[in-house]
Amino acid sequence: MSYKSDKSDKSSAGIYSAIAAVVVLLVINAFIAAHFSNPFENAKQIDMANLASYTVSNTNIMYDEIPTDNTDQSAVSPSDTPSDGKLKYPEYPYFIEVDKTNQVVTVYTTSSSGKYDKPVRVMLCSTAQNPKKFPAGYWKLKADRTNSKYVWRTMQSHGAPLYAQYATQITGHFLFHSVPYSDTKKDKLDQKRFANLGTADSGGCIRLTVENAKWIAENCKAGTTVHIVEKKKNASLTSALKEQVPKPDASGWDPTDPDPKNPNYHPQYTEETPETEGYLVDNTGLDKIKYSPEIWDPNMYV
Repeated sequence: MSYKSDKSDKSSAGIYSAIAAVVVLLVINAFIAAHFSNPFENAKQIDMANLASYTVSNTNIMYDEIPTDNTDQSAVSPSDTPSDGKLKYPEYPYFIEVDKTNQVVTVYTTSSSGKYDKPVRVMLCSTAQNPKKFPAGYWKLKADRTNSKYVWRTMQSHGAPLYAQYATQITGHFLFHSVPYSDTKKDKLDQKRFANLGTADSGGCIRLTVENAKWIAENCKAGTTVHIVEKKKNASLTSALKEQVPKPDASGWDPTDPDPKNPNYHPQYTEETPETEGYLVDNTGLDKIKYSPEIWDPNMYV
């Protein structure tokens, strides 16, 4: 009897071990699928709903970066709501995050939580080859719009002059702008630099497609916060975004340029930008940010 019992126990232990091994394999497969699968359901359109849970900062950036008090905003009394019954809207609708590690610019807007926790646009970019050129920190887009925004802007270069569309000043000589051109003609795009989007390839500025540079210039007003940050490596996110950037052709145009004359127009974004939902009495946390001093680097190149 004892022999049979031992044999039965060993058999049961073997079964349990096999079940445990299967469970471990399933967990590992689920982890791999969650971290390395393409977060976008449609290769032709960026899925912002999936992006919200896929970006490296998949929690509220204000909670991650800024100390907050313990006020429970869900308990705000009705008397704190504006008399017209509408939610208050923030002075600055957007918050821009530049992830130098993964070469991704993400724009957030506020939700009814009162925090910038709702991603509305994600953009592949190129930041400085030398990561120390533009260190981590917080800045505000410049107030002098005459001098800080341009349709065409002459850029510094090591050799022949270069030009960029839709430049928006962040601080000093550091700007958001399109990939450079060899002339102020839209068919003179530097296609090599365009192909390098998603890599640290610039002299200091933040390069974008024309569509994205134009969107920032037209939608992000003076005073909008820009957060330069270095995050954990997420190669699959960069790769997924790069796959969605249309390819230039022999026309020499940036394919995302919405100019009606563009013979190779393929917009990257086809959905409308979500409206801000507003918030109640809580501020957005911007008053808690310690902004960095201006950076002027006259030797910086495009």
